[in-house]
Parts: sequence; structure tokens; C-alpha cells
Amino acid sequence: MTIHSEPEEFVIYVSAGLATAPNFLDVFAAALAARFKQAGSRVKVVIHYPYGDWTRRKQVQLREITSDLWNNAHRKRSHYGGKSLLKLINDNLVPRQQLLLIGHSAGAVASILAADVLMKEGVSILGVVQIGSPKCAIPLSLKSRVLYLDAANQLDKSNDPVPRLGTWGGWMRTRLGLRSWNGMKHAPSHRQTLPLIGGHADYFRDHNPYIWNEATNLQTTMNTIWTWLQRIEKDDEHD
Repeated sequence: MTIHSEPEEFVIYVSAGLATAPNFLDVFAAALAARFKQAGSRVKVVIHYPYGDWTRRKQVQLREITSDLWNNAHRKRSHYGGKSLLKLINDNLVPRQQLLLIGHSAGAVASILAADVLMKEGVSILGVVQIGSPKCAIPLSLKSRVLYLDAANQLDKSNDPVPRLGTWGGWMRTRLGLRSWNGMKHAPSHRQTLPLIGGHADYFRDHNPYIWNEATNLQTTMNTIWTWLQRIEKDDEHD
């Protein structure tokens, strides 16, 4: 991948969700690194657990995730996952890095919260990818740089249930001055439903039986992200 005003290095922060196994995102992280390297880019991938892994109490993690969702809805800074990710990034940020934030489940909420602050601080954000995430308000400055992915299980046509949580909605004024609820007011500009096998935990599976139309779930997820990154690259070049 080539980006206008080429950075020295891409740094990808992959954030896990609720009570995730310590090695759950390793295969996905390796696939990301390989795709960027094949395109001739220097890249570093960092896996982060903004609410802790599966060794930390779920009830505590759920309280923190709920708090972050509430703060997102009320335009306040995170006290938990988003704050944790932001600190990790700021502690390791060096000049000429461009960041890509990818989050699964609640990790995608933390990614939006961190990216919002980073954008305001002038940090170069290539984009944010939310995978199987609860809906959360996307700041206007980020809308065109967020890709939201959910999934439909091709075996029973069921959808990932986690994206049903949360909201993109907000109140708006009509031309008559009346208040009207718009369910898409704070939605990301780019949204796509992936045809996968399995459910919420299966976006990154790279083996049988997680294969549909000759592509593993991981390949489908990766190809969709890569196509989108190329699209926003072209948009940047035209700006």
C-alpha cells in the first residue's frame, strides 16, 4: 500500500473485547502484518486488551464497557478501555507513524474513543475498523475513516447479536423546528455485513468448517478490510 505523504511506518493496534483469550487475535494480527509487508510497507502490529483478557472478572469488564459506551454517547472521554488504549498509543508514538485502529467487539468501542482524542491531537489516523462491535456514536471527524463490519452466518442466516447493542441514533431538528429521532445520525459512513460461518467469535477463523465460497472467515474479513483501505487511500490522494 502506498499512502499520499508516505509514512515511515504503519502501526496497527488490534483491540480485543470482553474476556478474550490471550492468543485469540494472533492469527489475525499475523495476517495483517503479512498483507502490509507484501505491499512493501513497514508495519508493526500491537495486540491490546483494553478491558483485560479472560483472566479478569467479566463483571468488572462489563461495568467498564458500559461506562465507555455511556461516555461515548455523552461526548465524554473514556475512563477505561479507551483511556487504556490511548495511553498505550501515546507512550509508543514516534514521528512519521500512521495508525490503523482495529477493534473486535468492545475493543472497537475503545478504538473509537481513543481515535477521537488522537485526531483532535493531530495524530495521523489511517482509519478505524470496528468488527462485531456494539453501535457507538462516531465523531463527525472520523465518520469517513471508520469501517463497521458485522456478520451473517451463512448456515442459518442468523446475524451476530452484539451489533444489536448500543445506538447510532441522536435527536435532530426538522425543517419545522421539531425534534426528531434519527437512528443513523452518528453512524459510520462505511458499513458492511460479511458472509461468514459461525458467530460473534468467528471473524478470524482460518480453518474448517469456517469456509464459505472457498474463503475462510479470516480471508473474507481481511479482504474486506484491505479493499476498504485501498478505497480511502484513493480518497486521500484526491484531497
